[in-house]
Amino acid sequence: MAMDDGVQSISATRLTHPPAAPQPAKAEALFAAQSPWNSTPVNPVLGTDIMPSKNQTPWIEELAYSSRIFRAAVTDAPVTIYGPKGGADLDIANQLEAGTVVVPRFPAGVVPATGQDGHCEILDPVDGALHSFFQLRQIGVKWCATKYAKTSWRGSGFGTVSNPDNVRAAGCSTAGGLLLASELGMDVVPHALAIGMDKSAFVPGPIYPATLEDFTGATTYKGVKGQRFPMGALMMLPADFDAEALALVESRTIARTLKKYGGYIVDATVGSMNFYAEIGSGWNKSFVDKKTDSRFPADMQAIKAAMRQVVSQAGWTDADGKPFTPTPHRSMNLLSMRGPWAGYNGSKAFGRYDAATDLFQAEATTEPRTVRQLLYTHAENDPDRFKWKKQSWNLNPEPGVKYTVRAFGAGDITATLSVKKADYKANYCTTGALAPGKSTTFTWPSDPGTVTEVYVDQLKGDPASIRLELVKA
Repeated sequence: MAMDDGVQSISATRLTHPPAAPQPAKAEALFAAQSPWNSTPVNPVLGTDIMPSKNQTPWIEELAYSSRIFRAAVTDAPVTIYGPKGGADLDIANQLEAGTVVVPRFPAGVVPATGQDGHCEILDPVDGALHSFFQLRQIGVKWCATKYAKTSWRGSGFGTVSNPDNVRAAGCSTAGGLLLASELGMDVVPHALAIGMDKSAFVPGPIYPATLEDFTGATTYKGVKGQRFPMGALMMLPADFDAEALALVESRTIARTLKKYGGYIVDATVGSMNFYAEIGSGWNKSFVDKKTDSRFPADMQAIKAAMRQVVSQAGWTDADGKPFTPTPHRSMNLLSMRGPWAGYNGSKAFGRYDAATDLFQAEATTEPRTVRQLLYTHAENDPDRFKWKKQSWNLNPEPGVKYTVRAFGAGDITATLSVKKADYKANYCTTGALAPGKSTTFTWPSDPGTVTEVYVDQLKGDPASIRLELVKA
């Protein structure tokens, strides 16, 4: 993740004797059939912007600043992950409070990337979880990280509007688009590739499927006209690009893959345009057996020079070859239950948001309780709006659009959504108290500046859980 711009240099990542190839992430295909990673654009139309020559040395990163997927086994022991200094200050993606997490099955041979980003992935076939880490390190007997995200390797592989965060800058895990060791030797890799580029070529504002961008670079993304791209852009090679003219087998495979699936820009680098390969996988052929191969940079430069952004397409097919229509961000659930929550009307604060279940979970209580969160609209052109941890919508509901609010969960608990004028001088609409299984529909007020109040009311008794979803009707 480029939270720190991943201080990187080409000289620091040259391959000498690569480490032993990791255990391949095999058997299960990563992510759902309709994941952007596994989807193919139909009749893509490419733009004209080119990748700049300055600060964009083309590269296959498979060492210090890449990642590696470790496969958990039923017999692996649980491990607690602490914050970067060994305390309860771990940044848990999509949750506002820091803490610690327990990974139920943590392989004994885990080795994170040695670069300062310290990426690592653990795939757990037992429960379908994908555990993603940023700056994972072992300090004494403790495993520590700066950031942690738990998703599913059967999911989309990208964030959503309501849960946009992960360990890469674009809101995805480092497993997405990774050239795997098990894919070496294939004619075409069966998924889109992950691409990183120097922030000098970015324009601010991520596009689908990216949900976030590099916070440290968002306000300094000043790509030159004709040579700039947003986070999340799908890059492809034109249909007439001659992949077979490239010198190296690995280069030809990458080119064929970019002609079919393309690659998504998902991170910022310093001085390079990267394709990311699993650590030690052998995809990078720049320096092998103590010999530099001049064909490698020539191949990479040819690929980089021909790549263009997909600006439109006639449709999409999934991994099974079936046509489908992706759900755009504005048609997704816009509401998150992550908080921050505060006690309301004399009640003490209670419960917590759990990103794994996407539910606000309340413990048993001997008395009725109420908590509230506030969400403010923001300027859509605000470059800082993607700092989703602010008390605001990640993506504003649209004025005048009809939305359905549905409640999910279990137990004696309700949630209410109310929309008011930002100065509280007008009360536009309310859903009333919705119990799990209930729903209502209303039109979002035309006022562009509003505050939304979300209340959770729990009756005394057993534990309960709830989630409200706000989706276009």
